[in-house]
Amino acid sequence: MSLIKIPNPNQQDDISLVAVILAAGSSSRFEGVKQIAQINASHSILVSTIEAVNAAQQAFNHVDVNRNSAEQANIIRQSAFTLAKVAVVLGANQQQIMDDKLSSMMINQVELVVNQQWQQGLSTSIHSAVHYALEQQACGLMLILADQVALTRQHYLTLLQSFAMHNQTVCAFYQQSVGVPAIFLPDDFELLLGLTGDSGAKKILKKRQQSHRLVAIDLPQASIDIDTRADLARFLANKE
Repeated sequence: MSLIKIPNPNQQDDISLVAVILAAGSSSRFEGVKQIAQINASHSILVSTIEAVNAAQQAFNHVDVNRNSAEQANIIRQSAFTLAKVAVVLGANQQQIMDDKLSSMMINQVELVVNQQWQQGLSTSIHSAVHYALEQQACGLMLILADQVALTRQHYLTLLQSFAMHNQTVCAFYQQSVGVPAIFLPDDFELLLGLTGDSGAKKILKKRQQSHRLVAIDLPQASIDIDTRADLARFLANKE
């Protein structure tokens, strides 16, 4: 088993998290480049997700006591956590996404991570995210799927605040199960790197849940993801 250097929060004054949006898939069921499909005049699927995460980053790094209880705001301040960087993992259709006017402007506001092995499944994008977190010496990794279009700034902010308060792995809970988006501790990184093929992080979250080392936040909106054009049409129709 390969050894990885795990960041030690006790040796850091400012404990940095990173958020990584996974958008490297080929979206074969969508019959097109899903990431750049528009949900309104100014937002594609990917742009909407990046914007929501960026807004959560800004809110989390600048705690507003008027929007949080005094006790909660104090806990978050004392934790010294910051969401230092937001990154996007691209792979399939990278050039089309970068050439898209809406997407290219938003991608310029985040870090770009390229997954050259995207054809080998979702796990390789998770590996890319973990390696990025290790390069940044991050003490937490927020994994986000680009196509969970119903999630907003407030949903991501809730997960970040919970992580800061509890210092445990945190995830969404929907459809009677745990899932992403989730924020992982460095202790989880080795397990994430052990994933293969199209395996996602759910089984790691379930292990955490079984050992009572997981905070699960009820987020039914996370159940809405876009796999097909019919999914997108249904989502847009329900928004009207």
